[in-house]
Amino acid sequence: MTIAVLSDVHANLEALSAVLRAVDLEAPDVLVSLGDLVGYNADPEACVTAVLDRAKASVRGNHDKAVAGLMGLEWFNPVAAEAARWTRRAIGSEALGRLSRLAAGPVAMAGGVLLCHGTPYDEDEYLVSEGAVEESFQTLEREHPAARFCLHGHTHAPLAVEFKGGRSRRLASTSIRLEASARYLLNPGSVGQPRDGNPRASFGILDLSHGSWRIVRVPYDVAGARGKIVAARLPAELAVRLAEGW
Repeated sequence: MTIAVLSDVHANLEALSAVLRAVDLEAPDVLVSLGDLVGYNADPEACVTAVLDRAKASVRGNHDKAVAGLMGLEWFNPVAAEAARWTRRAIGSEALGRLSRLAAGPVAMAGGVLLCHGTPYDEDEYLVSEGAVEESFQTLEREHPAARFCLHGHTHAPLAVEFKGGRSRRLASTSIRLEASARYLLNPGSVGQPRDGNPRASFGILDLSHGSWRIVRVPYDVAGARGKIVAARLPAELAVRLAEGW
């Protein structure tokens, strides 16, 4: 089975449209979403509909929860909070209902796959530090022993960490061979707001049959997405950062 893995679309329809065209060329068996369909960009309703109409499984992100009224905005920085308030006004009731019904991660799939937004122990935690990596692998061992592949987003930057023989190591390559005796934390990066210095949209392909993981980068109409942010009077910073990939 081949899985296309999308995360952190953040209402960027230009990026999402380009990614979905690239996904169609990959012809995966299923598509999954790791949360944060909304926030920051100007097309929340279209992005919610496009992803959830196609996704085999999805989990919610913190921006999805905030827009749906399931968490407060006090945890958000001022720019993110302003974008969430704008999204609450802009999104339709049907799409808002779909956001509110998204599952909390982690969600298990066949093939030893676990879907998260943040980490397997906290859906809102950023999986960045070595401590978070260690606790994630401990949680997998303790609570999800069948999971070999923990797919997660939230940081907006691709990441692959392998755990084997009692030790973890970060893998630098964007195309890796997965070992049968190892566990993995795999982040596909962000569709709609990359933060790794590369402005191209990012998604992942997990091939369970051949044991491989690959990051796919896709150019898209950044100027069009930026123009929509400006027209919607969302914070100007959100338009600036798209071209820089931060």
